[in-house]
Amino acid sequence: MKILSIISLATVMLLLFACEKMTDIHEQYIKNGEIIYTTKMDSVHTYAGNHRVLISGILKEAFAVKEIKVYWNEYNDSTVVSYSREQDIDTVDIMIENLEEKSYEFDIYTSDGEGHRSIKVAVFGTAYGERYQKSLYQRTINTFSMAGEDTVSIQWLPPDDLETKTEVKFVDSSDAEIMLEVPVNAGKTYLADFRHGITYRSWYLPEETAIDTFSTDWLTQEVYIYHSSGTFIHPLTGTRDFSMDKAVVRIDENTVETDYADMGQYGYRMKLKVLEDNTVMVIPSGEAPANLEPNGQNSFNPANGEYVLNTKYNATLGDRIVSETLDKKY
Repeated sequence: MKILSIISLATVMLLLFACEKMTDIHEQYIKNGEIIYTTKMDSVHTYAGNHRVLISGILKEAFAVKEIKVYWNEYNDSTVVSYSREQDIDTVDIMIENLEEKSYEFDIYTSDGEGHRSIKVAVFGTAYGERYQKSLYQRTINTFSMAGEDTVSIQWLPPDDLETKTEVKFVDSSDAEIMLEVPVNAGKTYLADFRHGITYRSWYLPEETAIDTFSTDWLTQEVYIYHSSGTFIHPLTGTRDFSMDKAVVRIDENTVETDYADMGQYGYRMKLKVLEDNTVMVIPSGEAPANLEPNGQNSFNPANGEYVLNTKYNATLGDRIVSETLDKKY
């Protein structure tokens, strides 16, 4: 029994010594008074914007909290937001405005107005601006074609990531400017009662959760409606006449592009390059045969914008011969 008593006494003394050491450690932190922390923000996220960042989080049962302070730029900049508890769990949104275009660390503290504050909550966010905007491109157009009387169809290539929409403007027969909003999932856009003046721009989110979208500059694309008439001679089926309207697209100062003869449904297209003597070089485009070549005079009349074209290409059974006149309608 004496041995057991001695062991018990030693155990008690050891526990007392350990407690004394823990008290010594704790006292160095409370020698000037016990540290009181207010409730910190929780579930904090940032949302990118145009020279701004939205910080959003929650406060749970924050009875003592009176204000929230946010620091950034290594504590050189800050903002203070007053807080008044409304319910047990409050959502708090803090907008940081007028930011330089770059990424930031935001350090967030709550306080009770009496010198007590929470532990730090650090989050990261990005403000976007002109550099990002200049990096954007309009959605790519695949082809223009006719989709009915005086109706031009735009066929789009798939959108880029984070693209949200495209806007298209044109002028109709009453000289009114029409603007259409093209959904990002649209493959075609129809410009009814079209006359001239296609301009377009696209909108993007810099991040999936961003609060602001950014647009490209307006890009102008010259498109005209021409009336096409002519003949297509097939070595087996003979001659067929065709007469239709076509969308003619300006490529550069001397070159336009449009459907070849009446073969647009098969993707046959041609580029028409006007040379200095107003003769025209016909260049196969799209799915048009590479062996498409002149079959007589090809010319352009600058007075009225008329093209006179004579071409042929070789395929099974022999040459296909095309004579076509393009008269500018609009």
